[in-house]
Amino acid sequence: MGSNFFNTWQRWWNRVRFSDARTRAAVVAAAVFLALLIVPVPLLPPHRIARGVQSALGMGWSAAYLVAAVGLHVVFYGLLGVVAAFGVVPAQTPRGRLLQIVILPLVVVGVAILIRSLKLGHLPLWMNAAVPIAACLAGVGLGLGFLYRRGSVTLLVAVVLVGVTLWQLLGGASADLSRATKARLQHLVAAGAESPQGEARFGALVQAAFVPVAGESVGEIESNRAAILALGIALGHEKLARFAGLDGDAELMKQVAALREGTTLRGRADWARHYALSAALAVLENPLVSDAGGVIKEQLDALTGGSGFSFADLAADRAGVRFAAAATRSDEAAKSTQARLRSGFVIGDFFPPVADLPENLTVEQFRRDFGGVGSPRYRTLAGEIETRLDSCAGLSPTDAGR
Repeated sequence: MGSNFFNTWQRWWNRVRFSDARTRAAVVAAAVFLALLIVPVPLLPPHRIARGVQSALGMGWSAAYLVAAVGLHVVFYGLLGVVAAFGVVPAQTPRGRLLQIVILPLVVVGVAILIRSLKLGHLPLWMNAAVPIAACLAGVGLGLGFLYRRGSVTLLVAVVLVGVTLWQLLGGASADLSRATKARLQHLVAAGAESPQGEARFGALVQAAFVPVAGESVGEIESNRAAILALGIALGHEKLARFAGLDGDAELMKQVAALREGTTLRGRADWARHYALSAALAVLENPLVSDAGGVIKEQLDALTGGSGFSFADLAADRAGVRFAAAATRSDEAAKSTQARLRSGFVIGDFFPPVADLPENLTVEQFRRDFGGVGSPRYRTLAGEIETRLDSCAGLSPTDAGR
């Protein structure tokens, strides 16, 4: 069946009116260029599509809107890549085919980024360009697979993309790390029963999570990873337990989830959650991915009528990521973090004052005041956040590595 499809497509393409290769390439290039010029940036889904996703998948509005937005980007930029491949004349040599496979995706992605940048007025942040780039590359690979009548090429692209996605979403923790995380969750339940409310509870829970467990079989870095994962489950979300190889519906998870009530960071319960969840994601993933999650979440809040874009929330996300990095960078850094927490929890060592940063910005306010994510004004304020975090001794890689 696949062979018949490729044969049919090839016969159709051979009958295309533009038999001249240069003319055909020019028409395809013009179509790709025009599509990129016409499509708005950012490319956002109509609310009726998001509502359809929400109804079909039974998820919350913000999550449904994100799924719809990602899906729209995948479809548009994927088709763009396929169309671009249609303008290529099949090479006659293996070397020529290899050059096409390498060069064409780079050209299409380069043009897409250039036009997006001109329309935005600045280079897009990598996390906002990642989905369009990946979809475009996949589309080019799909189109070249059709072009060369190689179903295996298309299949390989699909398998790689699905495999990477599943690895990111379903990858779990080792058995030792799971046991260590569970032991720290038990510590948190015991400590939370006696700790006061507010910021004092946040500090007490952080200290309790980093208390070494007798007979533990993991090293210093893994021990701190377990502590951070436990904090992410307790103060962030109990569903994170699945990534630590634990049952998210177990009675222990219900007990640790109860610790969130009354736990604050600089007077805010939402900052405590941002901090703990971002730190946990950072030890599960690459820290850059965790940063992306924080920025995307804030954009989503602004776009969907949620709480709005918050630079203060973004600071809490970044602080959590840097805390995780400082605590797990090396054995020496891990020991340094443990020693600091044994001597007491000082809020200024782990999170600076951020209450003066802009919050609850709607799409219109954000665009008016900052122009967009990645704009010079945005980068200036993001740099201010990093400067404040640099002043926190517990977030400093140099200090933690001594």
